[in-house]
Amino acid sequence: MKIDKRISSAAFKCRGLFWGIFAAGILIFPASFSFARFAAGILLLIAGQLLRLWAAGYIPKYRTEVIGAPILITWGPYKWIRNPLYAGNALMGLGWALMAGWWWVAAFAAAFILLYSLIVIPAEEEFLAEKFGAQYEYYRKRVPALIPWPRGGFPQASFAEKPFDAKKAWEQEIYSIRVNLIITAVLMLRLFLFRFF
Repeated sequence: MKIDKRISSAAFKCRGLFWGIFAAGILIFPASFSFARFAAGILLLIAGQLLRLWAAGYIPKYRTEVIGAPILITWGPYKWIRNPLYAGNALMGLGWALMAGWWWVAAFAAAFILLYSLIVIPAEEEFLAEKFGAQYEYYRKRVPALIPWPRGGFPQASFAEKPFDAKKAWEQEIYSIRVNLIITAVLMLRLFLFRFF
């Protein structure tokens, strides 16, 4: 299914807004508090942020309003999944949703699939296929989009592989880390207040 470029461009520009709307919804309509769900949610948040940090340390600046890629990265977490930043987002969103309640998990999963899996990722992949051609097609056939499982055996090292850059990862992810800490703190406060008042 091919998505209209105007729709995919708008979705790509507003992909960060998705998290704000989702977080606002959770804060307005939280469910009951559960320690087990809360603990599992925190673990998912940490795993998602660590995955994003790992991915950010291998790529050029990614906070842009237009789809672009100066080079095709196929190392680091990109040798396991094609979209580790979005996979990290998925883990963090599921973490918040789980903290808030089971029906939020279902709502988040549906929204994530609609926005990312059906609009944003296909648009990015169309761009990458046009820019990198057979190189990208080979990569796409061997490496899954969001859930790591080796299709054609375990990935091999790339001849162009560059080392992880912790400074760049921190610089690119500091905004996400701050936002995640704030949303998590407000959600925790809201859940505890909802529990007792």
